[in-house]
Amino acid sequence: MLHKGLGHQDQFARIAPYYDLLMASVPYARWADYVSDLALLARRPLAPGAHLLDLATGTGSVALEFARRGCDVTGLDLSEPMLEQARRKAEASGRRLEFLQADLTRFVLPPEFDLAVCLYDSFNYLLTTTELKRAFANVREALKPSGLLIFDVNTIHALEAEMFTQASGPDAQVRYRWRSQYDRKTRLTEVRMRFEIAATEETIEIAHRQRGHTDDEIRAALQQGGFGEINCYDGYRFQPPTPSSDRVFYLALPK
Repeated sequence: MLHKGLGHQDQFARIAPYYDLLMASVPYARWADYVSDLALLARRPLAPGAHLLDLATGTGSVALEFARRGCDVTGLDLSEPMLEQARRKAEASGRRLEFLQADLTRFVLPPEFDLAVCLYDSFNYLLTTTELKRAFANVREALKPSGLLIFDVNTIHALEAEMFTQASGPDAQVRYRWRSQYDRKTRLTEVRMRFEIAATEETIEIAHRQRGHTDDEIRAALQQGGFGEINCYDGYRFQPPTPSSDRVFYLALPK
């Protein structure tokens, strides 16, 4: 599965028109259910009219799902081509959402959000703990004092296991073949991605980089960024993560 994140260059511009085809099997409604359940666990239930900030929104699928549930949603992403797709989808749905182009480490928004979410392992695209701290500080400034941040990360175990190495079936509308290479010293993964667009016979080749952040690094960056209570869960479950967890969700409350 291709995940979309934020960094200091647009790694998604060329694939933006085909992104929703690649993600067609993703159960966005179930993702929204899980996030809502986590918010309830954190004693921050999502009520109709809640102001939600969808970080690394991509083509806006999660943003639109929460808008359908009555939230007032703002989506933020580095990639303008991805945001163009999001705006088209929002217009076609008849729903009013705001989509902003910005980098996670540089954006400034007023403290008006009840919930900020950042999915698709987007924080793995921030390759240093300094960038993590800056991003968390920006999110903290955008949250109300009673707000909540929920995000997921690929674990070091997932990157070590080369879980990005995968390929599509031969009949896919967008065929892909990815090969990842993990460096245990730096905890950086480089993923070489090749896409073949069946309808146009176009071939696209791009490279993505992610870093595996330790739990200690994430917690320290959250605390330095202005968060206090921090909890984490094995991906899409409600139990603590284990050494074999490949995705972990964090919940962080402002200090």
